[in-house]
Amino acid sequence: MKNKLKIYQYLSLVRYKGISKFIKNFVKKNSIILDLEDSSKDIFNNKNTNRLKKLCREGLVYLSEKSNKKINNIFVRINSHKTKYFLDDINCLKKIIKKKNFIKGIFVPKVTDYTILEKINNLINLKKNKISLVPMIESEKGIKNLENILIKDKKNDFIYGVHYGHFDYCLSKKIWPFPEPYHKEYWNICNILIKLCQIYKKQFIQTPFPLINKPDLFYGCINYIKTNYKDLSFGMTVVNYNEAYFKIKNPKKVLRLKMQGKNKKFKIMFAKKIYKNYINNKNNKKSFSLTDKWFIPPHQYLAAKYYLHKNEKK
Repeated sequence: MKNKLKIYQYLSLVRYKGISKFIKNFVKKNSIILDLEDSSKDIFNNKNTNRLKKLCREGLVYLSEKSNKKINNIFVRINSHKTKYFLDDINCLKKIIKKKNFIKGIFVPKVTDYTILEKINNLINLKKNKISLVPMIESEKGIKNLENILIKDKKNDFIYGVHYGHFDYCLSKKIWPFPEPYHKEYWNICNILIKLCQIYKKQFIQTPFPLINKPDLFYGCINYIKTNYKDLSFGMTVVNYNEAYFKIKNPKKVLRLKMQGKNKKFKIMFAKKIYKNYINNKNNKKSFSLTDKWFIPPHQYLAAKYYLHKNEKK
């Protein structure tokens, strides 16, 4: 079996009216992840987060009403079952499904065991509504339990694929800096998940590509997976739209991996840069920042802040 590649575009639902036309054209060949989670979070203002979450649920309803029945490549990322937003998201999905289901699957954050997938099924009835689940593995516990999760799913077959959440994983492990796609440490983590997806015949969905305007490196990641896992179905995800990322035929870029540096002075300097860029480029309607080089999620900002607090001279 040859490699099967899918490209997933994360879309924030905060400005939902502006993305309705884009979705119709985009999903003909690729997949969309409508995001109710990280893209609608203000780590500095909880009231604003509540407002953004509500706005995103409204956006999901709006897009469901505008959807075309022929479109079948739309996924939704809900909030973690550990948050107060989880049941609001589930209830919103149930209303949409009852009227007109346009959702192929649900990305489920911070999965560490199979019980949360069973809970979602009890609330939604996945088989009846033809909806699959994509557990997001974002912690050391999740990685350790992934094989057990896949074994338990053999009978139910709820799982469509497994999505690696690099930013949450690094934050939970207090890793600094976060390994990049050209680091050996990055792939040491990914390879554990990829091998299990290959064994249990599930699609591996890579963590969002963090570097802006680096399609050559993006192609290198694709080629790395194709070369090392020839019979794997896999997906690549992006958060910023760049047409160059979607014109993929036969990428020839070779990914040359290197180990992360251990220079403390560099780590402090880089933490300051990430901290400053996050603050200066953050939009109050989004949780992340975009520069001409980086997509900076709040996880990376918080990790940089923590590292500076622990290591910078007072």
